[in-house]
Amino acid sequence: MSDDIVVRLAANGDEETLQFDGESVDRLCRPTSIELLRTVADEEPASIRETARLVDRDVRQVHDNLWKLGELGLVEFDRSGRGHRPVVDWDRIDVEIDV
Repeated sequence: MSDDIVVRLAANGDEETLQFDGESVDRLCRPTSIELLRTVADEEPASIRETARLVDRDVRQVHDNLWKLGELGLVEFDRSGRGHRPVVDWDRIDVEIDV
């Protein structure tokens, strides 16, 4: 039996399935991470700095959180401008845990 946890990402009828370990799921399920994912998806901020302003948090903390979510495949960064614009293309993230 694997300790991996299934995470399904869905958007516009497309679905992607990822395998996460417990530490990665912990990172995903933190209230600050959920707030960032929702804010980026809803508000489409132009930069990490703007994202930090929208969630009223320190820029460095938001940067670190977004990069960690990016490493998990949940956030992408548009680098077409001067900075890094965070992008969340998913409408839904489902976590499935077999017990």
